[in-house]
Amino acid sequence: MRRASPRLLAALVLACGLVAPVRAQYDATVDCAATPTGHVEWPADDPVWTFDFVRPGNSVGVDGSGLELRDVYYRGHLVLRQAHVPVINVEYDPGGCSCFRDWNDEETGFATDGIRPAPQSCFADATPGAVQTTCDTNQQGGQGGNPGSFEGVAAEDYGDELVLTTHMEAGWYRYRMKWHFYLDGRIWPEYSYSAASAICTQYGHRHHAYWRFDFDIEGSDGERVHEINPADGTTLTFTTEETRTWGDPEDGVYWEVKDDATGRGYEIRPSSADLELPVDAFSKLDAMVLRYHEGEVDDGSPDCAINPAALVNGEGVEGTDVVFWYRTGALHPAGNPWQCDIVGPMLVPLGFGTATEPDAPDAMPAGYELERAQPNPFNPTTTVRFRVAEPQRVTLALYDALGRRVATLYEGYAEAGRRESVRVDGSGLPSGTYTVVLEGETVRGTTRVVLIR
Repeated sequence: MRRASPRLLAALVLACGLVAPVRAQYDATVDCAATPTGHVEWPADDPVWTFDFVRPGNSVGVDGSGLELRDVYYRGHLVLRQAHVPVINVEYDPGGCSCFRDWNDEETGFATDGIRPAPQSCFADATPGAVQTTCDTNQQGGQGGNPGSFEGVAAEDYGDELVLTTHMEAGWYRYRMKWHFYLDGRIWPEYSYSAASAICTQYGHRHHAYWRFDFDIEGSDGERVHEINPADGTTLTFTTEETRTWGDPEDGVYWEVKDDATGRGYEIRPSSADLELPVDAFSKLDAMVLRYHEGEVDDGSPDCAINPAALVNGEGVEGTDVVFWYRTGALHPAGNPWQCDIVGPMLVPLGFGTATEPDAPDAMPAGYELERAQPNPFNPTTTVRFRVAEPQRVTLALYDALGRRVATLYEGYAEAGRRESVRVDGSGLPSGTYTVVLEGETVRGTTRVVLIR
């Protein structure tokens, strides 16, 4: 399944969900034919994030690299020079369909609203919760097919989270790629694997996407990469290029990239979904630490499996400009061709500082606070905290993507200013995006949670 001619297409699809419409609380300039394709500043009035993006059809690499980011700034600090997925592959169980090196530059249709007119028609200012890809419809009981015709990039602004989505195809596969940006500096790069037809997907197989994060903290060449193992209390500082694995998932291994001069940087923390597919002879690695070289964006290999030997050659990486590669994989068992698997690490900021959180009731101009769930994404439980400025009876409930209430999380009297911590248990629920809704006599608010199995 080698690549067909790359298509330079663009589109986005959004559909109205539980969340009340929140339109374009960001600035975005777009030129569908250009590289980069667009520039985003969010929030519009006082940007926390600014970055350029490149649509899949224009992305770099032998096989493209999906929804590519460039020159990403958090609160005025450069954190990523480039971030994308230059390598994606799949391997089948014996008796299946062998293996493939797939491509990340063929855009395909998905559903959205808010599509801009030409010449910016590859970008959609979507109603939050409206984007539907094959992954979404398959999770809701669908059996393949594209849910819409829009091709390009869609943006959803949830107030405390900005999400960019694109939808790609490689033969019968449908790949969804999202970038989630949070006001507290976190980034969730999400990759999802699904299918539009069952030519081979009824056989068991394993998907792998290899993220390339060109961290460039403050534009410095003085970066260091550390591997932290909480189980044994050790920290490894890399001095030369290496491939790594996280070993026993129970150890909780993660990595961090930090700038020597400022101490600022990012942790790369595997999600529980990432840890479910251990490294093997085909996938070869969970992480790779490389010294930056201009133009070195993929392994250049025509083979199915990634070829780390083309990239790792023993160069020094201590106190230099480094590039961090990270594998996200998913097992797709036989007999379930329409499964959607959602994977991706959480990038957590270090050394940027956080704002002090006010505790007084009069510090709640909306009359309430509904905090983001922690952790989020989660499996199988997470915690949501809320408080109200005026005493009243409230209900906190969980709704699925179709707007159906699936759980009542809290129901009762809430005192003014008192924080309530509420546990969300997803043990009996399928993977997907859910909305937590707070409703009272004078308040109504929402926040999203993502359950990954």
